[in-house]
Amino acid sequence: MLSLLPDFADPLRLCALGKAYEGEIPLADLPRLAPLLASTEGEAAFVLEFDRDAARRATVRVKVEATLALQCQRCLDTMTLPVNGDSTLVVVDGPAEAERLPEDVDPLLVDDEKLVLRSLIEDELILAIPPAPTHSSDACAMRLQQINTARDELTTGDAGSRTHPFASLAGWRGDDDKQD
Repeated sequence: MLSLLPDFADPLRLCALGKAYEGEIPLADLPRLAPLLASTEGEAAFVLEFDRDAARRATVRVKVEATLALQCQRCLDTMTLPVNGDSTLVVVDGPAEAERLPEDVDPLLVDDEKLVLRSLIEDELILAIPPAPTHSSDACAMRLQQINTARDELTTGDAGSRTHPFASLAGWRGDDDKQD
């Protein structure tokens, strides 16, 4: 296995040669991933294996391991998400070929026979992040019971003592006769 990851490569040529790359990449070097993280410290370990499958299709197996620092969407504290991604991609020429692939593989559309290898690692990490990352309910600083109690206090308060947001507009209802 090669440890030096080139910036660009021809995936069909790498598959024909049976190349593989293994190494680590700093999370700070992944520009599309960085805005999703609370901290870009750390590295992602990766393995990229280029080969041909039984149907003689060019395949890329992407394995990624990392620990991502994310912001919990419930308590807004930093949380860690361990990622252990493993996916198989098949190089395709267009959408029609991609639709004919079996369910256990994903298509990889390559433009101009050049592929940014770093983007394969970055894509795998981005796909591992949930839409709204949260701590487990017992580990989160914001307990669900606290949220429910605060909501109940707001809704069960004295209805007569609440100030209505549009109360100052009530006098305008009778002003239609006074307009020019």
